[in-house]
Amino acid sequence: MTGTTVPALPPTESKRVRQFRQDLVRELPKFPNNRATRDALLTMSLGQLLIHFGNWRLRLIRKAVRTVTVDAAVTGDPRYAQLQPGIDALLAKVHNGEDLTPHLSLGAVRQGYTPAALAPNPPPPAQPVDRWADKDFLLNVMGYHHLHLGTVIEPEGHIRRSNEVLFARLTRTTFEALLILDHSVFEKDPQGGMTPERTRLWTMFDQQSAQGVPPGTPYIPAMVTLSGHPMHLTLYSGRLVSTIRDLDQKLDDPAYVKELYDSAGIAVPKKPKLSFMLNGLDLGLFDAAIGQFWRFVDGPI
Repeated sequence: MTGTTVPALPPTESKRVRQFRQDLVRELPKFPNNRATRDALLTMSLGQLLIHFGNWRLRLIRKAVRTVTVDAAVTGDPRYAQLQPGIDALLAKVHNGEDLTPHLSLGAVRQGYTPAALAPNPPPPAQPVDRWADKDFLLNVMGYHHLHLGTVIEPEGHIRRSNEVLFARLTRTTFEALLILDHSVFEKDPQGGMTPERTRLWTMFDQQSAQGVPPGTPYIPAMVTLSGHPMHLTLYSGRLVSTIRDLDQKLDDPAYVKELYDSAGIAVPKKPKLSFMLNGLDLGLFDAAIGQFWRFVDGPI
């Protein structure tokens, strides 16, 4: 890319970091996907860019073998018997470490970043800005993913949409099925309150958040920034920036590079071409010529 197609990047960044920044912007779904949006992302601080990229990647689920547990609220749901084939098929994929992307909402795949969500609110009577246009509210606040339960793959590659979805809590190694809920969990009650399904979800979240907390003790179940991003993602992005800066300096040291390849039992190429890479949200270094990835920071899930 030349200066005629992208804005000038910070001169203090190395070529490796500039390329990493461009790779993130290229991969991140953008709406609108135009030059103005790309330029806005490219000229952000690396930390800000990683927050927006991480906000999208958190909605996806890294392929990994996970231990599955199913809460009694799932098996005790009156809809469980009817939905069990779809649930069993999904949980088998989790157990085997298969790709779960076809079970996710289409917005999780397609909606990565929109500058409109960060615009200042216009004066009344204009409608306020939708801060959640490019975010999953329930995921950012509660940490729960939701997955569709169909068994038929549509031509576009996703599971046929089901009215009921399975809410789950994930770590890097575990998958806890929490509740079966229908799509009214995402809706507001016409009277301004919560639908019954949304109430069930919040009740479970409150119960889980309060576990082990002595009665009468104040606690914060979730911390979300004013931009709508979870606080843990903001802190994680800062950790990635610090790690990148540290590694970037070391990569100009031939002794360090040799040690890196030695650790993988690989001979150092004549001209190593290491690049920064996020595998899911795992940060590492990648040598495309030999397909080797060194992981330095584990992602949240």
